[in-house]
Amino acid sequence: MQPYNILSELLSRIEESVSGTSETDYLNDLPISIVHLRRLFKFAFGVPLQSYIRSRKLAFSLEDLMQTEKRVLDIAIDCGYEHEQTYIRAFKREYGITPGECRESGKNIHVTAPIHLFPKNDVCGNLIYGPEMVMIPSFHVMGRMYQIEIAESPTEAPEAAKQFWWGKRHEVPNPIEPNIYYGLTRTPDPSLSWTYYLPSMRVTDLNNIPDGFVGDTVPASLCVSFRYVGNHHYEEINQLRAEALYAAIDRLAKEHNGKFNLLDGEFFFEKVDLDAYDGEYCQMEWFAPIRVNRFLK
Repeated sequence: MQPYNILSELLSRIEESVSGTSETDYLNDLPISIVHLRRLFKFAFGVPLQSYIRSRKLAFSLEDLMQTEKRVLDIAIDCGYEHEQTYIRAFKREYGITPGECRESGKNIHVTAPIHLFPKNDVCGNLIYGPEMVMIPSFHVMGRMYQIEIAESPTEAPEAAKQFWWGKRHEVPNPIEPNIYYGLTRTPDPSLSWTYYLPSMRVTDLNNIPDGFVGDTVPASLCVSFRYVGNHHYEEINQLRAEALYAAIDRLAKEHNGKFNLLDGEFFFEKVDLDAYDGEYCQMEWFAPIRVNRFLK
């Protein structure tokens, strides 16, 4: 079962029975272990599965708490808590006040909304999630430079990445993150049919660059990021998957044109933490600078 289908089914189950089900109950008939599911969920959404389930249970409990006169004990039991005090402690960690204080305070409560997946998140049965805005600090990378035709990049960029990672990465001096891959793309001129692609590693500085290697500095930038989760090894990001991935990124980014303009004509990069691969699922992050539209007409 592919990541998109697994997570879509899981999210539906959580919302259908958010009140009283334990975490393991949601796994019935899903072809995945709880260990892999937790990793997959954190990969995709950036929050632990247990935390998300707890947040949705507590959000569900707010309706009874604020719209009925049910006892707190009964609300706690309805939400799957065996003890009232356990529910109260979880509620206070989530919202900063107790259920009783919530009833009396008249304050607005900000809740965790349900996560939804849509067909646009489906990439060959795998998953892409985003966009999210993130401010990245400036950092240095060092690697082997390739000039790649844009039309051939879904094929040639993954191959260049493999050649660098397995054949040349050990020659990079002073890597900061020895098991994290950076693939930096720069377009020197939008009218050109090719780009520069730099399979690389993050380094402390750009001193002592070995022969045949190139250093670059990614500037501090407000970026948009996407996360890709695939049920395969990193080396299996083939042309079909790469084309589907970038088509999905382009589609999702265009949906937010009113909020920001994507500046991927300047640079963009993918980041892969090879230590995150658990033998079943891989994750890749993609970043590109943006210009926020502060004054919308």
